[in-house]
Amino acid sequence: MRWRAVMQGAFIAAASVIYAAASYICARSARPTLLGAGLAYAPLLLGGAWMARKSLRRIRALAFVVLAALVLWFARDGLLQHYRWGYLVQSAGPMTLLALLFGGSLRRGHVALITQLALLAHDGHISVRTSRYTHGLTWAWTVFFAVMALVSTALFLMAAPAVWSLFANVLVAPLVAAMFVGEYAVRVLALPAHERTGPLQAVAAFMRYRRHGSAPTVPLQPAIGPQTR
Repeated sequence: MRWRAVMQGAFIAAASVIYAAASYICARSARPTLLGAGLAYAPLLLGGAWMARKSLRRIRALAFVVLAALVLWFARDGLLQHYRWGYLVQSAGPMTLLALLFGGSLRRGHVALITQLALLAHDGHISVRTSRYTHGLTWAWTVFFAVMALVSTALFLMAAPAVWSLFANVLVAPLVAAMFVGEYAVRVLALPAHERTGPLQAVAAFMRYRRHGSAPTVPLQPAIGPQTR
């Protein structure tokens, strides 16, 4: 079972690298190609179908995806000439949605998203120090995602296609990884070991969070309280 998971992870990683390399080449090309258009639009439709399948209004959402596919098909001649916009949606779109997701949880009366994950990871009890840290961390990720979306859009509109493609298809993933690594280093310095959430705990908490659907406005577990040793 462990080897199967390792192989699945390796396959996903390899496919991601191949896709990023192909997208980089196609997005910087001066001549539009069917391959470039397919790589630009197909993931958007597949992602839309996946989200529609998870939606509470599944039939309506799937119908919208089918309608979008038909629009793309009938407008294919024009879209082929401007398929880089599909790559922009792939690049800036998820970053914008993540910024809205994280930022939306910072509204008054809501619990910061990463605070919710910490509560799930620690059975509903975290210290005031951890609460403050996770609230600030939610702000940090909100700003990071917003900046990434803005930079991608600005480069798309003002820089050469090769420069934008390098950022969107090559640099985004390492920058996200660097953010994770840098944040964990700060977490080690800011929180004692018994208050920190490790990578496996974070993944488990996120999976539990996903099962609850959209972000709740109150903690799913008992109220935040101090935790001492």
